[in-house]
Amino acid sequence: MTEEKNALVFTNDNCIGCNKCISVCSCMGACVSHVVDGINRIDVDSDKCIACGACFDVCEHHAREFADDTERFFEDLKKGERISLLIAPAFKANYPSEYGTVLGGLKKLGVNRMISVSFGADITTWGYLNYIDKYGFTGGISQPCPAVVGYIERYLPELLPKLFPVQSPMMCAAIYARKQMGITDKFAFLSPCIAKKMEIEDGNNGGYISYNVTFDHLMQYIREHGISGENATDEVEYGLGSIYPTPGGLKENVYWFLGESVFIRQIEGEKHMYEYLERNREKIAKDKTPYLFIDALNCANGCICGTAVEEDKANTDDALCALLKIRESVKKDKGMSAWAKKLSPKQRLKN
Repeated sequence: MTEEKNALVFTNDNCIGCNKCISVCSCMGACVSHVVDGINRIDVDSDKCIACGACFDVCEHHAREFADDTERFFEDLKKGERISLLIAPAFKANYPSEYGTVLGGLKKLGVNRMISVSFGADITTWGYLNYIDKYGFTGGISQPCPAVVGYIERYLPELLPKLFPVQSPMMCAAIYARKQMGITDKFAFLSPCIAKKMEIEDGNNGGYISYNVTFDHLMQYIREHGISGENATDEVEYGLGSIYPTPGGLKENVYWFLGESVFIRQIEGEKHMYEYLERNREKIAKDKTPYLFIDALNCANGCICGTAVEEDKANTDDALCALLKIRESVKKDKGMSAWAKKLSPKQRLKN
């Protein structure tokens, strides 16, 4: 099956059929070469594509585009739908000076609650630590990244038992907000990731979230429509979940609680990471690795430079530098918090 009209990743009329996208694609058959009106063209088979973004990086003709829910999100706000935001930690890192006014502008348009998914990442960390302790589960693969999960589901199903049975930070935040905070609104995820739409629409995730609103399309819409407001902020306290968007962010969270003597394999990159999984599939499947777990991300520079982050942002270290400041701001100088700097990892874990 070739490209559908409403596919997540699709080819526009700029394509000249140069085949560069085929050369970097990790998913055999996802890029389909054929001739249309005498011109070679590469379309996308959405059944095989995992939205890893490698083709966007290599295409000099800007021939690839992606779909998200930004337009529908704003249309539904205008209709008076009750919508609350789940905000990816990478949003504050990419837009530290605009964060408050953008949220304020969305609030003015009718957005209700605003919850940072950093808080959901703290829940995810707790879930990993708890599952490891309770079941002795080692050598598993992290699953915050939907492109990684999508690849394993489609191409390496023998590794499905090695995926941690703990939801992504986005889903942990949504489930907690729904079940514990009692929020009945629709949820929109402010997202650095094209592939999050696949996770959101996966039937296993219960329809908890209704919109994948990507940074790229959101900020374009906000600038075109002059959306701004008084400074607003997210409303739930969080800890080191805020650094999940950096490469090895999950690993660093686990080190905070278990110490650095545990052995965690960090791997990322749109082609490198999938090649690693292919090469090591048998070892991972048969528990022949020495790792506590594998911290796997699709994007080489983490979610702060995700597939749906604006290109001029992703090409700098600005977001990384902002995130380092956020990391230090959540650590506590005193007290018995799980985020207290002066406590031992064992004491933090207990807290």
